[in-house]
Amino acid sequence: MMIKNMEAIQNKGFTLIELIIVILIIGILSSVLATIMRGPMTQFVQVEQRANLVDIAETALLRMTREIRLALPNSIRINAGPEIEFIRTVDGGRYRDKVDPTDANIQCGSKSNDKLSFSSNTDCFEIIGALQNLPGSPPTGSTQATCLNQTALCLVIFNTGQSGANVYNLDNIAAISAINTTRITFNNSAMAGFKFPHKSPRQRFFIIDTPVKFVCNGAQINRVFNYNFNTGAGGTSNLLVNQLSNCTFTYNAGTATRAGLVTISITVRDNDLGQEVTLLQQAHVDNQP
Repeated sequence: MMIKNMEAIQNKGFTLIELIIVILIIGILSSVLATIMRGPMTQFVQVEQRANLVDIAETALLRMTREIRLALPNSIRINAGPEIEFIRTVDGGRYRDKVDPTDANIQCGSKSNDKLSFSSNTDCFEIIGALQNLPGSPPTGSTQATCLNQTALCLVIFNTGQSGANVYNLDNIAAISAINTTRITFNNSAMAGFKFPHKSPRQRFFIIDTPVKFVCNGAQINRVFNYNFNTGAGGTSNLLVNQLSNCTFTYNAGTATRAGLVTISITVRDNDLGQEVTLLQQAHVDNQP
């Protein structure tokens, strides 16, 4: 009797109909599960794609605004293209405008005082405090030409951007012929009659090295530098960001009560994925000369 029961158990199995029914049930459950999961998975992929585009746009915006904050006061301008242009500062401070009669070492080259003269095309003056960001071997020159070809650091005083005090017109820029952390010598002796046209009410001076502009050109933004900012000739261009579908630059000049404001908006698009993001970044810039 036991042997017959064992044989019955061994011979028992699934029929073809039962297998088909199981396969159908599994197929239905898989379809339902796929339908339920398709939405979250699609959203996850899209979020990842958009995050990548945001990272591209944010990196470009941070790079531009970080450098724009180094702009010489009142040197920012928006040009056709569109493009934003400015002259970059490397350091700055306050100049001495009075002689200290108690100072036994008031000698600066052949000068008998250490204040800044506004009646000469060459001079040496003492810095109140000390320069903090001076390069290890600062490049020097003797004429404004060295300022325009970026072979020398240059001195700018009271740049208002207006007629007679506009660095782009070479009104108030002189080549630095010698410099350390406490003294500056400038020399524009080749330019007959040159002198700084205006004193700074706060005795401020700025040291500049190169003009920079960010040019929106079709689907990309290029950073252009080391060009002649008086004529626009020459320069080196590097790609900053591509995949653009739109970019705009605006500048609200500062007033006596607030700083200037630069606004940059860029739209980055991935044509293969059909995704795009628009980011806006603003930067306050010093406008006190």
